[in-house]
Amino acid sequence: MSIGSKAKHMLIFSIINFALYFLIQSYAVEHKFDFMTSIDEAIPLMPEHIWIYHSIIPVIFITMVLLVKTRKTFFTTFWSCVVVAAVLNASYVLLPSHYPRVAFEVNTLSEVLLNLTRQIDGANNTFPSGHVAFAWTLFMGVRKTKLAEVLFGTKSLYLLWALGISLSTLVLKQHYIVDVLSGISLAVTCYFLVDSVVEYYGLYENEEAA
Repeated sequence: MSIGSKAKHMLIFSIINFALYFLIQSYAVEHKFDFMTSIDEAIPLMPEHIWIYHSIIPVIFITMVLLVKTRKTFFTTFWSCVVVAAVLNASYVLLPSHYPRVAFEVNTLSEVLLNLTRQIDGANNTFPSGHVAFAWTLFMGVRKTKLAEVLFGTKSLYLLWALGISLSTLVLKQHYIVDVLSGISLAVTCYFLVDSVVEYYGLYENEEAA
């Protein structure tokens, strides 16, 4: 399986997922659930975390295309992302929620990027957090890579990154705490389910390198 083939899989998935996400954002606008807690209200707005928030796409793409070497690990992680996306979109339709925007002055480059992000991506349908779910799905997959086996600190680095993504969604006032916790739970559950199916049926065992 070539780098080009892996890139094609990730590109097609990304296009479909983004299309569905923004379609649902446009039509599922009735907010029936309020997940705000006193802890959520107490969390300060920290625009400088917008940079790690937006690292989600390049980190996932680079990792899946260049660093995940075995076909089995690639497709286990890939199909886990597909299942995660399906559950996310179903949840956005069935459990519509909204995070009220917190006003801020736009002075720094981080604040400009956060303001632009808010203009493009509305605060509709926050539960669970897609950023968190995909970040933790990638972490689950990286744990199984040869890179993580031979290069000390790889697992810890991706764990810290996933934690950073989770934290960024809170301090940017994009998601509630329950969105983060449900995103982590969704990622772990979907990965273990897909991994169990792959192991049980012996899928992707014929080709060693991806």
